[in-house]
Amino acid sequence: MPRFHHANLGVPPGLDDAEGAFLVDILGYRKLDVPSSLTGIARWYEADDGSQIHLSVDPDHRPAARAHTAIEVDQDIERRLDAAGIAYRSGGQGDLTVMFCDDPAGNHWELRRHAPTP
Repeated sequence: MPRFHHANLGVPPGLDDAEGAFLVDILGYRKLDVPSSLTGIARWYEADDGSQIHLSVDPDHRPAARAHTAIEVDQDIERRLDAAGIAYRSGGQGDLTVMFCDDPAGNHWELRRHAPTP
């Protein structure tokens, strides 16, 4: 059975620090070491389940018009988004809240949060 390993997102030069801070401070990823051959052009981040986001520095980066990365997030996500001044829109149905935001590089994210189980 296939298992998701990583998504690779482009980031313009000079935004890799801001993008990394978004992944760590807002979304909860942890930064990994990359092979020395990728230092300066790529960064890797990992979630608790082992899935990863890879960043590749791309001088021609243009965010996709509709493509997005969707992840499940914790109950505290709105507080972190608000504290960081990151604009988002939300909707959902039943016990599911879905938020959409852009990261510092303009990549689109879908943040899915289920209500806590009593």
